Amino acid sequence: MSPSDALPLSRFTIVEVNDRDVPLCLRLATSLAGKIAADLGATVLKIEPRDGDPVRRAPPFLPQGESALFQFLNTSKRTLTLDLGDQADRATLTKLLETADAVLFEEPASIAPLARTGRATPIEVAAFPLEMNAARRPVSEFTLQALGGLLHMVGEPKRKPLRLGGHQASYPAGLTAFTGLAAALAARDAGRRPPSVRVSLAEVLQWVNWKAASGAEASGTSPGREGKQSEFQIVPCRDGHVAVVYTATQWPATRALIGDPRLADPKFNTRAGRRQHIGELYAIIGPWFADKTRAEIQKTAQAKGVPFGPVFSPAELLETEQYVARGFLTALEHPQLGTLCMPQLPVQWNGRSFAPKPAPALSCPSALIPPPLSEKGSANWAKSKPLAGIRVLDFGLLTAGANTSAMLADLGADVIKIESGAYLDPFRVVGKPDDEDNWWNRSPQFRFTNRNKRGLALNLKAPEGQRVIRELAQHCDVVVENFRRGVLDRAGLGYKDLSALNPRLVFAAISSQGDTGPERMNVSFGSTLDATSGIASLTGYEGEEPRISGMDVNYPDQIVSLFAAGMVITAVMEARRTGKGCFLDFSQREVASFTIGEEILAAAADPAPRPARRGNQDDGVAQQDAYRCRDGRWIAVTLATPDAELSAWCAATESAEAVVSLLAKGIPAALCHDGLDLLRDKALAGVTLVRDERGGLVKGLPYRLDGQGVEIERAAPDLGQHTAEVLRCLLSYTDAQLDALAAAGVTSTTPSVGDV
Repeated sequence: MSPSDALPLSRFTIVEVNDRDVPLCLRLATSLAGKIAADLGATVLKIEPRDGDPVRRAPPFLPQGESALFQFLNTSKRTLTLDLGDQADRATLTKLLETADAVLFEEPASIAPLARTGRATPIEVAAFPLEMNAARRPVSEFTLQALGGLLHMVGEPKRKPLRLGGHQASYPAGLTAFTGLAAALAARDAGRRPPSVRVSLAEVLQWVNWKAASGAEASGTSPGREGKQSEFQIVPCRDGHVAVVYTATQWPATRALIGDPRLADPKFNTRAGRRQHIGELYAIIGPWFADKTRAEIQKTAQAKGVPFGPVFSPAELLETEQYVARGFLTALEHPQLGTLCMPQLPVQWNGRSFAPKPAPALSCPSALIPPPLSEKGSANWAKSKPLAGIRVLDFGLLTAGANTSAMLADLGADVIKIESGAYLDPFRVVGKPDDEDNWWNRSPQFRFTNRNKRGLALNLKAPEGQRVIRELAQHCDVVVENFRRGVLDRAGLGYKDLSALNPRLVFAAISSQGDTGPERMNVSFGSTLDATSGIASLTGYEGEEPRISGMDVNYPDQIVSLFAAGMVITAVMEARRTGKGCFLDFSQREVASFTIGEEILAAAADPAPRPARRGNQDDGVAQQDAYRCRDGRWIAVTLATPDAELSAWCAATESAEAVVSLLAKGIPAALCHDGLDLLRDKALAGVTLVRDERGGLVKGLPYRLDGQGVEIERAAPDLGQHTAEVLRCLLSYTDAQLDALAAAGVTSTTPSVGDV
């Protein structure tokens, strides 16, 4: 993308309406979706109350007294103040909606009747699923983390559950709303009827926390807080803290790194053994870190392929070598506030970033919205899914890549998942249910991230397998991959090679650190990125060490696809318009840091350290915490005024009764759900958690199109299930050619010897 090229969404106009009377958490989600669209070039007109969006007065604050939160969430937008109770102003809004492509708004906004009619496609952000019929229920981000089961997963098992630091309910919903918006715009752009989109924060968090439901379904017991009983822990070192993270296959390298002969004891050879002796294990491991710096530990660990992660604060991120090299944190010149440093969108498009423009001042007059490029839809709209006709070559593994392509499949794309008998998607093995024949096709984890795909098994190390991929790429619109950097390039299957054959190809590369920079080859796990992104530095009991989300969440792994899917859709629209594809470079770490953008901005503006970890307390909230009730269950409560008696009252009250009583008083409250609760929640049926044709539990979309959840047209494919079908249909292969590939071991339907 050259500097003179139009930004990819510059053809579209979006109205964002921020109602003063809806909960803050909803406005944050809507604003983030609008920000992403605006930074990508869309004309985003922000409609504010006469005295401004309340987020303008929300912490954290810059030294000048302005809200860092508002400045981060409203880059590149225009603004217009309207009194939506005034008839003339409502008429103005009605006219605006007739010239816009989409309208972002919150439930229960007073403009909902207007937003659901007219030309603009409605993109609605709500707190709860439709089935709860709870638009007016008191709510906070904290209580939504409880309802989604995320609160249950962080902290010590015998202590109160912990919130993830930052706006980790609103921002995943904002990323989701952007992807839903992109899907609606893609449908409109292709001459199809754009579906309305409804995003509820509770459903998004349940979707993010899918491993809790998956674990509960598989074992009958919900995973939960493991704290210092987990293999993944935070340990102190000479200049801070480090996250100790490693997979089962990385244990030998971890043992060699620490170098203590006691770790050779057979009781530490298995994950079960290490967990059983976790206290003894960390008594051995801990001293190795004590006299080393974070930088020394990271360098030594990475040299052995071990994904330990230094815990960085928002202020420290400003100087991290990888972020500086990639230019992720940009200096934005604000006419009143001077230089502001904040994250750019966490993607590079053909090596270029999207530099934001300053958020608008309240008094700044808005320019007129440009007229629409197409007429209002009618019976002429084609009726099909937003991505019908798009074909995706899917090299995605585990969660980050595989789930990005799965979301594209849910929206109607034909996704062809590439595996081989020599290298299975690790979820086939991690979720291995037994040792019986065909075990590789029964993994519950694999099922969750590969619904609605066709499966093709090719040996990518074989020249014939590589040739088949090159042929397939000429019939595809998108490639999604999250291999370690360089793997596809070395096989002659990277962007440079495939785009030479198909110039309109959108190539989405999702990696831990990004495709460039000094740390591009670093290995990581989701919980490594909790630490290195800054999220862990904001998470923890007050005055104690940082915390990570843990192996049963791996939070950064979950949220990257919410953004990546929307960016892929955006790039597909641009490729349709120009005939030119692009290379999309996603860093999972940058996506995670993006969700604490206002903290980075505030830290850059004021070097004085802010309180880092305050348990469950939030800025601007009088009292917020989890309280144990008489039946032993925890509830999450957010109070506008302090109540010293609340803890004792909860201890004497049943949890369900306590929640009902608090809600009746207008106080946000919720049960802290676990995975079993999510399975029992009838509001999720057919939306966030779905049954496929085999009865298996899978993820649905984290939003609804025209009020409906995702349709599971195909269960996750067996290994190589559709190889012959795909090669016959797309490449006209004969039976003889297919037999020759199988005989040469290029195609397969079973794992190779030694693959397990």
